[in-house]
Amino acid sequence: MEGPGSASQGLPLTEQKLNVDQGGPALTKAASRLPIPGLRPKRPATGENEPPKQDWKRARMGPAPTKRASMSVATLRPKAPLAASVHRSQLVSGRCRSSSRAGVAIGAATTTVMTRRPVPVPAAPKPATTGGEEKKRAPWDLKGQVSDLRIKVGAYKEKTQRLAGENEALKQQLDGLEKELKHAMTENRELGSRASLLASELQVCQNQAEERRQEALELSAQKQQLEETLQSKTRVIGELEGVKREMVEANGDLATRLQTREAELRLAEESLAQRSQDNEMLRAQVAKQEQKLHELEMERRYLHNMVQELKGNIRVFCRVRPLLACEKEAQKGMGHLHFLPDNKSLALSKAEESHTGRERKDDITYEFNFDRVFPPPSSQEDVFEEIALLVQSALDGYHVCIFAYGQTGSGKTYTMEGPDEMSPDTAGMIPRAVQQIFKASREMETKGWKYNFTANFLEIYNESLRDLLVLRSEQSSELEIKRVLKLLQTAKAHRSVAKTMLNEHSSRSHSLFQLRIEGRNASQDLQTASVLSLVDLAGSERLDKSLSKGERLRETQAINSSLSNLGLVIMALSSKEAHVPYRNSKLTYLLQNSLGGNSKMLMFVNISPLEENFSESLNALRFARKVNECVIGTAQTNRK
Repeated sequence: MEGPGSASQGLPLTEQKLNVDQGGPALTKAASRLPIPGLRPKRPATGENEPPKQDWKRARMGPAPTKRASMSVATLRPKAPLAASVHRSQLVSGRCRSSSRAGVAIGAATTTVMTRRPVPVPAAPKPATTGGEEKKRAPWDLKGQVSDLRIKVGAYKEKTQRLAGENEALKQQLDGLEKELKHAMTENRELGSRASLLASELQVCQNQAEERRQEALELSAQKQQLEETLQSKTRVIGELEGVKREMVEANGDLATRLQTREAELRLAEESLAQRSQDNEMLRAQVAKQEQKLHELEMERRYLHNMVQELKGNIRVFCRVRPLLACEKEAQKGMGHLHFLPDNKSLALSKAEESHTGRERKDDITYEFNFDRVFPPPSSQEDVFEEIALLVQSALDGYHVCIFAYGQTGSGKTYTMEGPDEMSPDTAGMIPRAVQQIFKASREMETKGWKYNFTANFLEIYNESLRDLLVLRSEQSSELEIKRVLKLLQTAKAHRSVAKTMLNEHSSRSHSLFQLRIEGRNASQDLQTASVLSLVDLAGSERLDKSLSKGERLRETQAINSSLSNLGLVIMALSSKEAHVPYRNSKLTYLLQNSLGGNSKMLMFVNISPLEENFSESLNALRFARKVNECVIGTAQTNRK
């Protein structure tokens, strides 16, 4: 038996399960409050003689209404998703109307949730009461109380049966709702699929709309550009039309001017024809003048060569260097040297004493005559003026050889090359000769001559050839004779120089600069080939004065030997001997083409101003006089 107010706790299992599924607590059956037969209720100690008090509130209000676990269908069944109740007949879908429109119309789906009203449950009848209120029974009236309880039990049984019927009806209603829910969920899934499809179609349409919008923007920009271009072209057309009108207006003037110019052109053509005839005559005169100029040039070369031959094919110049600052303290003046006014004679004088030293004899004087004598004050330019014509002969096609001879320290290297720090005033014979050759060749270009130059700079050290235009580490022990185009300073830096007792910067080798000149005159069909040789010979030394030893001794012996062989070759040429010993030394073999009868030769004999070198100076002057007395024949030009 269930007590009043506990109807909700005795719900069927189905309703309790639904309540649990909906998230509510499980409804359990409460304990019964009915009196147990044979058990009397306890009375409080303070009221043993009083009758038991009844629950006046419960008697007055009647039994409490039965709690229901679910008063409506909404509390009994689970809530269905909104999308599950979408009615299929109310779905309206839209498609993209046109690709040219900026927007896309999409059909909207309208959903309707179908619900059922809960079945009304009749209210439970209240227990019958006598009068307006239930009669209270005395605590000792157990029979009456049992009767009242039986009446209540009957009422509860009826109520239970009625609730069972309602529960069955609710179960049936629940089954129907579940079926409707499944149907709605199926429709919801279908509608979800269609919604996804429509969403993808919507995205495609949106992408297409975006592309169309971009195309519209590009077309709009192109349209704007075309409009601007059209306006620009319109302005240009207007300007061109204005220019055209001006041109048309000016065309009349131009036609008139054209007629005038045509008349002038005819006159100019007539004048041109006359001038063409004059030009032909001038060309003929120019050809005659060029021929005459060529003849004069040949005559100049002939006369120039004749003058050089009259001077002698072997000429000797003598040059005496000035005293150095350190030498002026040890020697006062140059009393043993005498220069005659004709600039061609030089005299050496020396006082001789008796064997006993008590008597003084007259001075012994040695006179020498050369083609030119240069005293100490002479400059480099003064010396070159005398050999400039000889250098010109090399450009005319003659072999020319100029070399400097003398003892060590007499100024040969200074004469031929110049000092280490060279200036235009102190430049030696080699740079001045090269400069004159290049200058004269440029002047000859106006006469139809073209020249090609090849230069080489060698030294002969201990009878071996060395190329002065390469580094020492790059050259082999000996080199064959070859021609190299380089600068004079490079060669000078590589030349062999050493300190001896007679000279702190003594050249220990013969240096040889050769410039091969090849000329061609195409108009006259002439060719020339010549070699200009400029030689700085190493200084001769006396072993008793130089006190050379070891390597310096071998260098001195090689130098003196080559100088002796040079003298033998010159003597053989002057004596017109059948055999000339060119091969006795590398120096004479290298100068073979420049020492023969077909060449012009000039020798510088350099003299030291020191009186202590009197013997060496006298020997050098005697050798120079022998050279100056030689006659090697007439030089011939190398012309084709």
